[in-house]
Amino acid sequence: MFINRTLCALGVLGAFAVSGAAQAASANTFDIRPYEAAAPCGAHALQVKVIIENVTAQGILTVELYRPSKRSFLKKASRVHRIRVPAQNGEQTVCFNIPTPGAYAVAAYQDLNADRHLDKKWNRMPAEPFALSNKKKLAFAMPKFDDAAFQVPDTGTVIRIELQR
Repeated sequence: MFINRTLCALGVLGAFAVSGAAQAASANTFDIRPYEAAAPCGAHALQVKVIIENVTAQGILTVELYRPSKRSFLKKASRVHRIRVPAQNGEQTVCFNIPTPGAYAVAAYQDLNADRHLDKKWNRMPAEPFALSNKKKLAFAMPKFDDAAFQVPDTGTVIRIELQR
């Protein structure tokens, strides 16, 4: 009787250990959806290649491409595409296929806790590493499109941005 209870208790503990291991494994996988994938670099003539510097191997790197907008910059209404990839140490490169040459802007952030949101401080400024094209630094307010805009010719372009911690 004692042996049966002990084996039964060990079986229950073993089930918890397996479920705990499964939870830990799922915590290491990120919620990155297929439509958030980067375009293969060089596969399309008209691309914006973005090199992001100062990335650490924690969470998700999110890079967003925006079209010109006076009122909805950094909002969904002006976003052309969002790319999410697991963050890795050092530089990371992502590419966007774009519909036409013209003015665009890029914003990137490292979602350290992988909750799919940019955490913000009490003053609504980013609490996680953040960067904008044109090396625009954040001051007391979020920038306007023109602050981060760059021109893309019909041959595409390469830009470099550095996450600010």
